[in-house]
Amino acid sequence: MNIISHPRTIGVCGIGQIGLSLGLSCWRTGYRVLLYDRDRSRIAKSLAEIQAMNIWLTTEFPESNPTYGELETTSDLAAVDQRSDLVLECIWEDLEAKIALFRSLTQAAMRGAVFCSCTSGLSISAMGTRSGFPEQLVGTHFWSPPHLMPLVEVVQGERSSEQAIQAAIEFCRSLGKEPVRVNMDAPGFIGNRMLHALWREAINIVERGIASAEDVDKVAKLTFGMRQMVLGPLEHMDLAGLDLIRSIHEYLLADLADNGGPGKLLQQMVDEGHLGMKSGQGFYDWSKRSPQDLVAARDRQVVRELKHLRTGDRKV
Repeated sequence: MNIISHPRTIGVCGIGQIGLSLGLSCWRTGYRVLLYDRDRSRIAKSLAEIQAMNIWLTTEFPESNPTYGELETTSDLAAVDQRSDLVLECIWEDLEAKIALFRSLTQAAMRGAVFCSCTSGLSISAMGTRSGFPEQLVGTHFWSPPHLMPLVEVVQGERSSEQAIQAAIEFCRSLGKEPVRVNMDAPGFIGNRMLHALWREAINIVERGIASAEDVDKVAKLTFGMRQMVLGPLEHMDLAGLDLIRSIHEYLLADLADNGGPGKLLQQMVDEGHLGMKSGQGFYDWSKRSPQDLVAARDRQVVRELKHLRTGDRKV
């Protein structure tokens, strides 16, 4: 099978937050973009949303000089099958639904299209094997929001071909992203394994009464969070000294959360219907907070960090 190594037409399947953002990124880079969703109400709103995001990006990064390609929408999956050189799967996080989608793309598979799942942690190997196209399918975990976040985890399934991996890596680079290769298809890949370990301990601290949710978040944001753009965890350990790290681990690790599933506090909150922002109550009372303001503040901070990276003030 000859893999299409230089795609021109990108099929984006699922135009929720991730799909819209990736469609925008591909369009601004000069690709022909075909946005697919089975929900026609989503399709009707998508182009206006992309245009609004594009205006915002152009305002924040006036030097970006995009080379716009073509952008169209469809509710016909056959159009994606017939025309796409590379497919970005951005539908909901359900393994069976993703497998069913890829199984339907038989014409694209015969042409050697690259299939990229944007899952944040589901098995790429299972997806590839059960779809029938394991050599062509790789993981491309774009971090949210993809039109801003610079890194992509490119995940190698057990039977992903080297051609498909390299094509995905070069595609991500063409979007101005920094791809990292994940050599083993482990649940959660790299970033989410670390992130959920942090979240597990954060929940544990609140559950045990060590500190409030507000103070846990404050510690994260005003201590190690401020250093992470420059100092990764393994670099930090090397700077501190591995002998010191070992001595700390000898007394600390035994007291950290080690639950192999959701913690008691999280289970209780979900059972009581406290689902966070979408239900109005989680660790915080969202009737007194604005999620829109918080997301806007997040995006402004990401923009500031990106500008530091692009001017060479920060190195990764």
